[in-house]
Amino acid sequence: MATQNTAQSQDSYWADEEMVKFLRLRIKTLYNADYFERIVLPLMNIPQNGHALDVGCGCGGLSIVLAGLRPDLQITGVDPETRSVESAAQFAKQSGLTNVKFEQGDGHQLKYEDNQFEAVMCQTVLTHVRDAEAVVREMARVLKPGGIFMAAEYSDDGALNMYDNVDTPNHDDAWRREYFRISQIYRRGKKALGYGDEEVGNRVPVLATNAGLDVFDMRLNDRALHLIPPYQHDKQKAYAEFMQQGITLDTSGALLKYTTEIVQAGGGSEAEAHWLYHAIDEPAQLRALEAGTLTMMNSYCLYITFARKREK
Repeated sequence: MATQNTAQSQDSYWADEEMVKFLRLRIKTLYNADYFERIVLPLMNIPQNGHALDVGCGCGGLSIVLAGLRPDLQITGVDPETRSVESAAQFAKQSGLTNVKFEQGDGHQLKYEDNQFEAVMCQTVLTHVRDAEAVVREMARVLKPGGIFMAAEYSDDGALNMYDNVDTPNHDDAWRREYFRISQIYRRGKKALGYGDEEVGNRVPVLATNAGLDVFDMRLNDRALHLIPPYQHDKQKAYAEFMQQGITLDTSGALLKYTTEIVQAGGGSEAEAHWLYHAIDEPAQLRALEAGTLTMMNSYCLYITFARKREK
């Protein structure tokens, strides 16, 4: 279980102003828009004028997307980090969205009454919480009978599923073994600190079933990120912007400090943390991107679980 100090360390990392800007760009690259509208929304099947809860809303990504597509809904986003909630509310106001509000709260112990929402959802949250099982139980508790649970969570086993024409040619078998080895140390450290489980995404259906929900579908998101010069299509332009922001994100050194803390908690050394942090030659990728010569393909394995609360 995370101590108060480590919890504060994680909160300050996710609420960093640079990180918030990065997460805003991520909204545009997480799903293909047609997939979210044609597949995810119908499976959520939220009734007209329903009330939806977004647990661990962060800077408001999922809430804001849903609020724009379903103006009839009332959406509440809840997150423990005050600055994230304030940022989400400000962004929603700037976007002209009046059907979404944001509140401070902890998904491990939601402040809402039983059977209150027609839909309860989360996105890349269960991979970052102390006790994913407890959060799913709470989500099930506040969901109305017949209501829909949706969780979009990744699963990362430490294998790198990415190609680019700048850095990948330098990854020999020894590099891959080292990357996988230190990645496992990182995963152990993240669990030890109560920062979450990188591999929880493919276990969400079990957690939902144990919470008394009926899992009726499970999907993978369809977004494969790609950059092929001259980056002329909108998706590639959005990904290029997202990637550039990500590479230049850690000007304060917060991410390196965060990585070191986790690796050391998993039994690794500071040197191993630095190896993992610098494993991908992002400066070389950025130079190639700015020169218009970078080619990259990258998949993001996001498992999307849909469940329904049984009628009593």
